[in-house]
Amino acid sequence: MKKNIFLMAIAAIAMISCGPKAAPEQKVQNEEADAAVIRINCPLKVTPENRDKVLALCKELVDSSRTDAGNIDYDIYESATDPASLIIFETWQDQPSLDAHMAAPHFTRLVPQIQEASEMAIQVMTEKPQEGKPLRINCMLDVPQENREAAIGLYKVHVSESLKDDGVIDFDLYLSATNPEKMMIFETWKNEDVLEAHATAEHSKNHIAQIKDKAQSKLEKFLLPEE
Repeated sequence: MKKNIFLMAIAAIAMISCGPKAAPEQKVQNEEADAAVIRINCPLKVTPENRDKVLALCKELVDSSRTDAGNIDYDIYESATDPASLIIFETWQDQPSLDAHMAAPHFTRLVPQIQEASEMAIQVMTEKPQEGKPLRINCMLDVPQENREAAIGLYKVHVSESLKDDGVIDFDLYLSATNPEKMMIFETWKNEDVLEAHATAEHSKNHIAQIKDKAQSKLEKFLLPEE
């Protein structure tokens, strides 16, 4: 049965490294931009027979949505480990921009088709994290093309090891379907304490040491919405 789940979550952004840190001037710009923006994660589950159709529809939606007023980022990501998993990741300047996007002809035409062919969850990040609550992490990665294959291999090992950590709910590597230099670690933890244990685990420290010359990263923390 097709799902259309609208969930409300949070948007307190933390500039914490899950790999090499961005240059100081870039960090300042990102922090200023983060002050009022709306982040959305839209995970999709697809069947093998519908995957190509959904991916094509999502790419069309990405192309059109990037031209919408107030759009900061819009992309479709594919799991590097599970062909059934896709994520639309989007960022908007403010609520009026998001409202206008949702009323646009490309949205009203394409999104129902995507929902019909997949299981969709729309998670809007709007509130501050609470102590003891599950946390959602988007670790956005910039990887030069010459480092892409090596980085994917290293991150897949990191995913495999991290899935063994206590308190992990979800952990995977996603690749942009439109930009070969963009990747994302999408992870979920039961609470801040288990996330801290993961960050200081030996395998995490080893991974950061191996990947530091291959990717730039920015980590964003959100409260996981209750279903």
